[in-house]
Amino acid sequence: MGGQKCLYQLLSANVHFTAGKHTTPVKKFVDDVSFRLVPSDLYTHCRVSGFSISETWYVAFNHGTNYCNLYNLMEGSGLTDVPGYKEMTSAFICTQRSRANCTV
Repeated sequence: MGGQKCLYQLLSANVHFTAGKHTTPVKKFVDDVSFRLVPSDLYTHCRVSGFSISETWYVAFNHGTNYCNLYNLMEGSGLTDVPGYKEMTSAFICTQRSRANCTV
């Protein structure tokens, strides 16, 4: 149906880093998405840092699309259901997170 949960492209991946792109379905804006994975707690857990930014400079206020890019990939991979999963972010760190609607 052309929602935000589609149009992801994997560009590279290894044990510590994953990078890709997301194209918004309506206006075709492209966002760069990356995840950094760092082992913690004697390698029994993993800390994941995610980053998403729009390639188009004037798309700073995008109703939480960059937050949803990260959340949708985490949810789609099943990681949000893993025991111990904890999201640590805020509207200061992730612009317009409070306006995000990641269900579309």
